[in-house]
Amino acid sequence: MQHVFSRRRFNAWLTMTAVGAGLAAPGARAATERIPMVRVVTGVPAGSMVDNITRRVAEVIKTDYAVNSMVENKTGAGGILALGYLKSQPKDGSSLYVGVSSPLTVYPVTYKKLPYDADKDLVPVGSLGTFDLALAVGPMVPASVTDLKGYFEWCKKNPEKASFGSPGAGSMLHFMGAMAGRSAGAELSHVAYRGPGPAVIDLQGGVVSAVVVPLVDVAEFAAQGRIRILGTTGEERSRFVPQVATFKEQGFGEYAKSVWIAVFAPAGTPDAVVEALRANLKSALATPDVQSTLGRQLQKAQWGGPEALTRAIEQERASWKKAVEALNFTPES
Repeated sequence: MQHVFSRRRFNAWLTMTAVGAGLAAPGARAATERIPMVRVVTGVPAGSMVDNITRRVAEVIKTDYAVNSMVENKTGAGGILALGYLKSQPKDGSSLYVGVSSPLTVYPVTYKKLPYDADKDLVPVGSLGTFDLALAVGPMVPASVTDLKGYFEWCKKNPEKASFGSPGAGSMLHFMGAMAGRSAGAELSHVAYRGPGPAVIDLQGGVVSAVVVPLVDVAEFAAQGRIRILGTTGEERSRFVPQVATFKEQGFGEYAKSVWIAVFAPAGTPDAVVEALRANLKSALATPDVQSTLGRQLQKAQWGGPEALTRAIEQERASWKKAVEALNFTPES
């Protein structure tokens, strides 16, 4: 259902929002007229880490930005379908996107054609924090394999089993797994999944030997002894699994990075509306309740403004572009 303001109501809302868009007192922001319904779009399936954070965003914007909100999971192609969908939605503040870096930093340099323009079709609202990825192995890999080097050596000896899954062809997760293996002299076959959940299920079932997914999506299964985490991608060890060495510590840090998660609006959304949303999210992220919730999902829950987010996108894309060109990497690699 599409909700449309009358011209008079919308103009009045914009006027009030422009006055209260900064980090004003809660009472000042509450004086603005909230948007009746907001769609919060994400490209991952329900139940995944990014979906959980998206649902938290959908909840906190009801403080003083939206009357009601709903999450739409537009899964497939690692977030490409979700951003193509967002592009077609109203540009009045009633549609938002919550997602990770790959669709804006990696896909523009690995795909020849996308259904969106990462620079022209989105407005950065702000980032919510960062999280680490993990390479985990399942029962197909012998228990004697305890680190990344050991896994890649095993892959070289067992090329027919050297497969790994990730949530999306051409994504940062795909790239990290493939390039880490290649730097060790192992060619891994990639299997793309519609989100981390199905990939982890197949990992436990012995369909693929490994996965590269958000750490939080495998930490519980590792604690139960059903899979083993061999490396994480942060600059320092994760507080969730401090016993696991990072890719960098193990000599595979060139392509291993933490991943940010951020909020975007469709290009054309009025500046005052974006500012109101930005103020709402920044204020909410500072509260103990939201910090606690996101802290169970993210390595670091910390607000980042649009300028810093834009710089991160530009820098990361340039870095990935250089690597992709040097290695002739494609989503099919």
